[in-house]
Amino acid sequence: MIDLDKYTTTAKVWALMEFGGVGPRAFRALIARFGDVDTILRAETNELSTIEGLNWQQAEKIGRADRSLEEAEVFIDAMNIRDIHSTTVLETHYPELFLELNDPPPLIFHKGNLPSNDQKRAAIVGMQDASIEGIALAVDLAGALAKANVAIVSDLARGIGAAAHLGAMKAGGQSYAVLPAGFDHIYPEENILLSMELTKIGGLISEYAPAVDFSKERDMQRNRLVAGLSQAVIIGEVRGDAEMTLDIAKFCHQIGKLMFVMTDNAYATGKDFTGIEKVLQYGAIPLGMKEAVEMISKSLV
Repeated sequence: MIDLDKYTTTAKVWALMEFGGVGPRAFRALIARFGDVDTILRAETNELSTIEGLNWQQAEKIGRADRSLEEAEVFIDAMNIRDIHSTTVLETHYPELFLELNDPPPLIFHKGNLPSNDQKRAAIVGMQDASIEGIALAVDLAGALAKANVAIVSDLARGIGAAAHLGAMKAGGQSYAVLPAGFDHIYPEENILLSMELTKIGGLISEYAPAVDFSKERDMQRNRLVAGLSQAVIIGEVRGDAEMTLDIAKFCHQIGKLMFVMTDNAYATGKDFTGIEKVLQYGAIPLGMKEAVEMISKSLV
């Protein structure tokens, strides 16, 4: 019998994920059934197969995960040497707001810091091909929130996401980027320098191992973590064809996340306001920048 005490909890969780093929929903179901990772790793295939959604072949694969604990430990140690840290859902400093998701990542990789669980955080999201006015508004909004001791969360995409981070950085605040790939594949490449700066004033977070490349599916999956890491989501600029922004608005509606949409100049002549109308249907609260800063800085707990 394998001596499980030799290995860290992080290595055990990674072994279940990488070698057992356990995803977020399956991990949550396994913990609910068995209580801890050691009991999962010791479970027989017939016990594992009783978990809803797992077939016999998947249960067998999970049952063999303990054979890869040594490899998992080596991998985690190698990440630490690269200053890539990993935190499991079983640890106290894991972001508590992720636990409100139906599928919180069992393990997250991060560079820099993780936000503290008592920290006020607001996500600023919006279109990648934002207007000059939209980018300026995002910079100003992030800066004003940062000065009000609200940390910023966003993606690392072009447009509103990058602008939000720059605004927080300019104001001396904290900012966190959630990535759609591993750290070896910062996307887009033009924001690599920005990602390096963020590790000094906040952090980078990914649910993917460093070698995992960017894909549109992972980009969409990232939306739930941007929303999940934040107490409120602010849509900085949106058009009716902005798929990613509308997707995060829809997700916020589904999980009941507090959501705002900026209306400064939104209805100016020549503007496409169909995106505003769509996110309003998802429950977004329309606000100007001054109102947003005041409301968010005072209401978030």
